[in-house]
Amino acid sequence: MERKMYKEKRQLSAEETQELFTKGHHGILAVNGDDGYPYAVPVNYVYCDGKIYIHSAKYGYKIDALQQNDKVCFTAILNAQIIPEKFTAAFESVIAFGRASFVDDGEEKTAVLHTFIDRFAPGRQEAGEHFIHGAYEKTQIIRIDVEQITGKAYRSGSKWD
Repeated sequence: MERKMYKEKRQLSAEETQELFTKGHHGILAVNGDDGYPYAVPVNYVYCDGKIYIHSAKYGYKIDALQQNDKVCFTAILNAQIIPEKFTAAFESVIAFGRASFVDDGEEKTAVLHTFIDRFAPGRQEAGEHFIHGAYEKTQIIRIDVEQITGKAYRSGSKWD
């Protein structure tokens, strides 16, 4: 599955896309939901080694949907700023397509949970360790193996000029 971007001049290089996506922390996971309706849910994520990791409860709509169909789309808006005088917005965004799976390997799960603590609560590793220990059994880690990823940006007239 590959489509050309409509405004190709806004497409970021692969390197710039990877760098931008690594800095992000929340996005939207879109799955195939009930009765053919898409289901898109906001989530926290970490992007490591070309994979997207999401933490979740072990039960719920997104888990049910992923058990039925592992194809997903993940979108993150990393920066956005309305430019009223131009009737537009400056932005940086990433869209990834891939296949989701549940992380069953204890070593990978623990490493990902530590990555979340390091990214979202720097300097709080001891408290994070306690949190991981208490939440480990009820936490599901979802890994998205990225098949296609594109970054897009419009920065003209924004704070990023």
